[in-house]
Amino acid sequence: MSRGKRMAPPPNLVAERIDEELVVFSWDVAEPPPAELTSAERDVLTRVVRGESNSAIAASRMTSVRTIANQVASLLRKTGAASRFDLIRRYGGLRDG
Repeated sequence: MSRGKRMAPPPNLVAERIDEELVVFSWDVAEPPPAELTSAERDVLTRVVRGESNSAIAASRMTSVRTIANQVASLLRKTGAASRFDLIRRYGGLRDG
């Protein structure tokens, strides 16, 4: 790279100015969820990414823990994720809904 040449910023770069002298840079690396997820699976995925347990998700969705476990298993299959942690790593940007 030669001096003075402008380069495009990396994709998903986020810059947040904290004060006059401090800027924090980070990358939004979350993948979008697969289009074939149902609305229930999308909601469960968002809650898993937030760190909610199956029982907490079941209580908030007014369904059984077994139903949530089945939906999490379906999420793992449809996304190719190996675990809940892998879902969080891949889709962490969904934390805010």
